[in-house]
Amino acid sequence: MTPPRQLVLPLPERVSLERDDYFVSASNRPALEAVEAWPSWTGGMLAVIGPDGAGKSHLAGLHARRSGAVRWPAVGPHLVVEDADRVAGDRAAEEGLFHAFNRAAAEGGTILFTARLPVAGWPVGLADLRTRLNTVVAAALPPPDDALLFAVLLKLFADRQIDPERAAEVAAWLLPRMDRSLGEARRIVAALDEASLAAKRRLDTRLAAEVLAGIARQEDMNGR
Repeated sequence: MTPPRQLVLPLPERVSLERDDYFVSASNRPALEAVEAWPSWTGGMLAVIGPDGAGKSHLAGLHARRSGAVRWPAVGPHLVVEDADRVAGDRAAEEGLFHAFNRAAAEGGTILFTARLPVAGWPVGLADLRTRLNTVVAAALPPPDDALLFAVLLKLFADRQIDPERAAEVAAWLLPRMDRSLGEARRIVAALDEASLAAKRRLDTRLAAEVLAGIARQEDMNGR
């Protein structure tokens, strides 16, 4: 019987800032480069748009450490406004964001927004804020590609001291079977490690299949 061939992927480079690791692949490089163009953003504003689990918060954290930006509604010359599309629709929050926008524009400050929806899709009720937001340049952050997801899975396994060869085998098996989300990668690796320790079983693809099936059953029960 011919043994299965191990999936070979070019590993992304890793950008290390303080204690955080940010892997860079073709999928997230354009958004990273747009963020790192600070403080030369057009109009001092940038919106990073992507689905849940794409890494928006990680990018925002890297930017905050580099620029000294504070998270809105705190006040400072440079701001990070996370989940801005969820703020939209709240009149008081919109007015606060409108004033923050004007303050940044008047004082040479900058604002990094993150959101799931493109700016045009934010349910903004305040007309003056909507007009200002229409000038914000956006950078798309798509779901992670295979190279990025594989690298993150390997790091998560390594953080839990899983044998590298076994981790690579399981990570390759997981890639076509899991949601394309960095958050989902963290959840699955944690569940695998917990199951392995509880059952005193070594990590392998059979255990991975059981854990994924358990996660799917739980989600069905929760009505996902």
